[in-house]
Amino acid sequence: MSPGEKQLLALRIAYAAAIFSLIVGVVMLLNYQQLVTTDPLESEVLKSMVERLREDASNEQLRHEIRQLDLMARNAYFTSQWQIRTGAFLLIGGIIILVAALRKYYSLKASVALPDTARKPLDTELLISRRWIFYTLAPLFGLALIASFLSIDHLAVTYPVAETISVADEIPVMQIITQDDAGRAAEATPRTGDEFVSQAAEKIPDTAEAAPEQETSARIAGAPATARQASAADFMNNFPSFRGPFGLGVAHQRNAPYHWDGASGEKVLWKVAVPLPGYNSPVVWNQQVFVSGANNSSQSVYCYDLNTGRLLWEHQVSGISRPSEKAIRTTDDTGFAAPTVATDGQHVYAIFATGDLVSLNMEGRRIWGRNMGIPDNHYGHSSSLLLWNDHLFIQFDTNVAGKVLALDARTGELVWETARTSKISWASPILASMGDNYQLVLASSPEVAAYDPDSGRELWKLNCMSGEVGPSPGFYNGVVYAANEYARLIAIRPGNPPVTLWESNEYLPEVASPVVVDGLCFIATSYGVIACFDAGTGDLLWEYEANQGFYASPVVAEGKVYFLDMDGIMHIFSVDRGMQLIGTPELGEGSASTPAFANGKILIRGFDHLYCIGN
Repeated sequence: MSPGEKQLLALRIAYAAAIFSLIVGVVMLLNYQQLVTTDPLESEVLKSMVERLREDASNEQLRHEIRQLDLMARNAYFTSQWQIRTGAFLLIGGIIILVAALRKYYSLKASVALPDTARKPLDTELLISRRWIFYTLAPLFGLALIASFLSIDHLAVTYPVAETISVADEIPVMQIITQDDAGRAAEATPRTGDEFVSQAAEKIPDTAEAAPEQETSARIAGAPATARQASAADFMNNFPSFRGPFGLGVAHQRNAPYHWDGASGEKVLWKVAVPLPGYNSPVVWNQQVFVSGANNSSQSVYCYDLNTGRLLWEHQVSGISRPSEKAIRTTDDTGFAAPTVATDGQHVYAIFATGDLVSLNMEGRRIWGRNMGIPDNHYGHSSSLLLWNDHLFIQFDTNVAGKVLALDARTGELVWETARTSKISWASPILASMGDNYQLVLASSPEVAAYDPDSGRELWKLNCMSGEVGPSPGFYNGVVYAANEYARLIAIRPGNPPVTLWESNEYLPEVASPVVVDGLCFIATSYGVIACFDAGTGDLLWEYEANQGFYASPVVAEGKVYFLDMDGIMHIFSVDRGMQLIGTPELGEGSASTPAFANGKILIRGFDHLYCIGN
């Protein structure tokens, strides 16, 4: 082939690549436009059908049509996502071929012998070539960038994207609080609680100041001299973390109430206003109830008396060095205190959207504090803490990188850290008992993965999630259950490799985590549907529609499963293969926090108050 023929071929390839790239880019933009204007959960037709079903709840044909329409809309959404991802790769490939063909064309053109009087100087020829390439490719590159940017963040259009902060992936050096520092903190932060609790609560003494100096020194140095490692029975006898013992959503307390009226005060043992806001859930150890609260200038941990609601102490978390002093911003539906605290009966641990992490003793004195690195998170950090075997586990999946780590709960020193291939996540870890061993199980996009709690070694991983993962996994009888809106509900048999037992995309949660017990898997969606599946087969057994969606995760207690919706209405069902609604008691204010359980009591955090409901 002569140089002239090669030059002509290169030009034709360049034209073909340019036309191909242009078509792919336009199709991507059109596909994106259809994707963002057609939300499967906001279909006007679907809303109209749901309203008709509320008026005629016995219309099974209409219920079937709603289910089919919802399934079709979700499948169309997933197909559009695949088309955008595939189109992005095709567009990049087309532009690479175009650039290569143009370079070849102009290199051949420069080498073809022409009469001196007919050709321009080489420098002029190269300048014109570069300009031609620039003016041709600039619109295509711009189109590619726009399409890529829009397709990557299409799920974030529901919420305003807040300012994010990039931080190094390394964990900053721990800041141990000395005895003098702890003494000053104790003098500055304890409050009697009389300005925060109900009028019936009486003023109490400063319990932190009454601690003997020798005992205080021992606690500041590490664990108290009388510290005993909490056993599994200790955890099950209490409600020590988000979703209870090991994060599984199963309470082992008895005589939980199932009828109350928050507005009238019926069965409300006490109600207190929490000074600072937070979407975290209460935790309970013996007679102490813990929550945290924070805004853009303050962050605190609160301890209340389980029986009276008195504020026993407040610890203001401050004085911890951070890698950046840049203002931290979160969205209103996450805030600065979304993660739930954890306790082992010796210490209480709290983390905030700032990355500040503290360990306090049960009297509210700081043992140690450190900053984990400011989470690069456009909503705000919400992964809750988990404790076991003197290890404090932290899921730290951010926009910068994903990782899971364990700290020595007594000292705050790093025990192990494992990098993850995951994207940002708002889910929390759980601990799954596999025979004689435990596995630390995490959900994120795109994977559900398990780690050895002692070493951090990855045990297995399955790519099965997508979107912005908020629900934590569930676990029952050796099987892990994970779910997320715009992904799937999936049952996984752990192993190497793990085995998918079944999956469903009929009803999927956005925030609330699945709970599995007695062979039944319960799901609560942000659009108000509660669904019960056979945990072994994935068959849908029954569904129930509420008037409001669910952010709080369901919790099982003594044969009942409790679902708290955003209006503060608790939907209580019997753990049964047939739908048996026990009651719908109302709190009297909205809530997005998972309830905690003590014997004969339920602790519920509303948007403004902390309630103790009891028989």
